[in-house]
Amino acid sequence: MTSTHSHEAIHPLIGAWALDACTPEEAELVQAHLSSCAVCSEEARTLRETAAELGGGHLRPPAGLGIRLRSAAHLRRRPAPRAPGYAKPYAAQVAALDLMLSGLPTGDWQRIAAYEQMSVHDLLAHLIATDGLVAAALGVAVRPPVEPGTDAETRTVAIVAREKERPVDETRRSWRDQAEELCLALPRRPNGATVTLGFPMVVPDALLARAFETWIHTEDIAGATGSAATTPLPEHLHPMADLAARLLPKVTARRMPDAAGRHVRLHLTGAGGGTWTVPVVSGHTAGEPDAEITADVVEFCRLVGARRDPDAFPAELGGDTALARAWLAAAPSLAPYP
Repeated sequence: MTSTHSHEAIHPLIGAWALDACTPEEAELVQAHLSSCAVCSEEARTLRETAAELGGGHLRPPAGLGIRLRSAAHLRRRPAPRAPGYAKPYAAQVAALDLMLSGLPTGDWQRIAAYEQMSVHDLLAHLIATDGLVAAALGVAVRPPVEPGTDAETRTVAIVAREKERPVDETRRSWRDQAEELCLALPRRPNGATVTLGFPMVVPDALLARAFETWIHTEDIAGATGSAATTPLPEHLHPMADLAARLLPKVTARRMPDAAGRHVRLHLTGAGGGTWTVPVVSGHTAGEPDAEITADVVEFCRLVGARRDPDAFPAELGGDTALARAWLAAAPSLAPYP
């Protein structure tokens, strides 16, 4: 399993953090990492003290640290816009992916990262395409405009073809600009408004879905390029798992129509986990569970994202184990792409 707070991903941010120059999302990633990494924690303490001394000017900082702090200030990336609470998981995943892409060698952008055909460049174009559906629904002007009735797959084909003709840094800038404009538009849009991403969703759920997919594709890119990725913070992971539990009946109903009225008790362990009683077929109120499944919350989210093999998925099963296995086999159908 990928480390929750990767040293390689977080270490470049510590200088900016010491100057309070990180975005809120980056600061959350750094602070979570410092509690588990003694090396970064010690450097962060020293850099904080150096920053204070540079301000006071009465002590000489250790050699090199003052230079690193000043460099951090100049190299600070543009801050992400402030997002409503429900959109913080999305803003954090955008920041995490942008951090990874900032150090990606040019040649790595053409490595195949997902679906046996999409390169890193293509995956970012796919994120532009799907995020653009949400942005357009929020009244943001997207380029090219979204035609009425366009779905994520159709728009992805068009945007991937367009971005192949553009330099990777322009694709990255277009993705980040659109993500920022999307976040800025959120306070002007009623939470009860709906966005269609496979299913009609209220705006907060649509932003959680975008956070979820951005994280999954960040891990795809990390695996393809040998980069370090971080899993979402527990307070961001839990609502993503909750969204999956609420949406799964919509897909398991198609795969398991004979299981109407039956329920699965889902226990997800680890930070950000929880317990849900999930109807196999949507429209049925929660009842006594017919099957129980206990699994790690991060691994379960990867399963729902179609990044784990259901037949080899590590889980403890109880009750009707055949029902539990069939339900796990259906779970990856929630992912927008196979």
